[in-house]
Amino acid sequence: MDVSRAREGLVAYAKAGPIFINSAVRARRLESRARAVEAAGQRPPEWPRDADLLCGRWELVATTRGGADLLQTMRDQPALGSANVYQDWSREGDEVRCDNVITIGRPNAGLLSAWTLLAPGTSSSLRLRHAAAVVSAREPLTIDLELDGVVVDGSRPGEDVQTIFSLPMPRSAAGEAGLFETTFLDDALRIARAGDALRVFERVVDT
Repeated sequence: MDVSRAREGLVAYAKAGPIFINSAVRARRLESRARAVEAAGQRPPEWPRDADLLCGRWELVATTRGGADLLQTMRDQPALGSANVYQDWSREGDEVRCDNVITIGRPNAGLLSAWTLLAPGTSSSLRLRHAAAVVSAREPLTIDLELDGVVVDGSRPGEDVQTIFSLPMPRSAAGEAGLFETTFLDDALRIARAGDALRVFERVVDT
């Protein structure tokens, strides 16, 4: 199978179900499709060759790490509000950073979304900031993430994002977030693994 067909099959399957997979059967099927993409890839991700390709915003479309029941419920019932999970990767010189971002939105004035305590048309994000260090440059590209700060921000339509709360954290106190392997990477899709957990991301393109 060529990589384009394998990638299309993986993305279609990932988007057809829940982001946070608790079903063992569905997890195996996602795993099978991810392995097909990895096997069909023309070259494994490598650092620093693919650094610019890694940087940017990626949206989580599926993971075999279950849980997050509230976020999944919001995905299933949009009247409760919107919920999206992102990773923002950036680098400046030798410094690499990764932010895990959970964004909750209240798109309208419906009563079911009042629990968010947000004004209609606004959103708020929890941003877990990480310093990143490359520990293996290839096969697989492995990056160690270490939590060093927490930020809460909010936005209104047509306005810039404003920081509500920011808490820097000493790395020794925050502890490590763990090692993450990037096993497939192109301009639209990223497959990442951490232990037994598989994560599938799609690049977010600004419009």
